[in-house]
Amino acid sequence: MYKIGVDIVHIPRVEKSLERETFIKKVFTQNEIEYCERAESFAGIFAAKEAYFKAVGTGMQFPITDVEVLHDENGKPYLNSVENSDLSISHDGEYAIATVILW
Repeated sequence: MYKIGVDIVHIPRVEKSLERETFIKKVFTQNEIEYCERAESFAGIFAAKEAYFKAVGTGMQFPITDVEVLHDENGKPYLNSVENSDLSISHDGEYAIATVILW
């Protein structure tokens, strides 16, 4: 059975949250922090985590850092340690969106 999760995030909201170190440490892994150069990347990863929990059907589970978004050599994002999954992240203007498919 396929499970799908989708989430959209307002980038300026994430940008404001990034001003708080506690938010960054609570939501993102060290690998994710090192990857992100702009707020839109943080927003895309945040949307991916939300989409994952929607696909699983549990709602947000903490610690959210248990779900890690990495990127392969071509830049394609994937959920680290989550087998049988696919992830797509996109952003445009003030929004980032992510879709997760689990099977």
